[in-house]
Amino acid sequence: MGYNFTHRKQPGDGFVCYMIGRILLETCSTVQEAVALLEEIPHRGSFSYVVQDKSGESAIIEASPRAVDVRKDAACTNHFEIQQYENRNYLNDSYERLDAIRQQPDATKDAYQAFRLFNDVDKGVFSKLYKSWAGTIHTSAYLPKELAVWFALGGNQEPEIFDFKKWLTGENLTEQQIYGEIDTDIGFAHLDKQFV
Repeated sequence: MGYNFTHRKQPGDGFVCYMIGRILLETCSTVQEAVALLEEIPHRGSFSYVVQDKSGESAIIEASPRAVDVRKDAACTNHFEIQQYENRNYLNDSYERLDAIRQQPDATKDAYQAFRLFNDVDKGVFSKLYKSWAGTIHTSAYLPKELAVWFALGGNQEPEIFDFKKWLTGENLTEQQIYGEIDTDIGFAHLDKQFV
């Protein structure tokens, strides 16, 4: 499960994306279960939830406080395809990233090459638009059949690999922290000192 930010306009009474993601991961084991949950739960903001189960079935669920729609596609960036009325006015950056993905279909056939496509800053998908709240903070890859997650903070990074298959058999994860670098001077609330 992953999610892509669409916009912050007209929030509703509902759960935030990271809480919804946690609920999805803890309660759903199939795409159908994830869709049913996302259709039922109230949404605070507008996000596309990208889900895939162990069988390989996947879906993109466009969720806003006003509607939930499901579509099938191989790629998703920061705009809605069905709920276009929900999109923000300026979408060039999102469309450019989607075009970069679609113009390099061979790069998505192998997990590592797909990771490179999304994480390398020169491939057209990674974004440094942090001042517009549209920058890429992390890149992740989920491999449900292998029960593995690849994760990196910032661009041009090698992924940290989390082997959940070993973890399920009782082995501890060796990673204690993940290090990376975000190319911005905008602060992060959990790291920066707050001055009164």
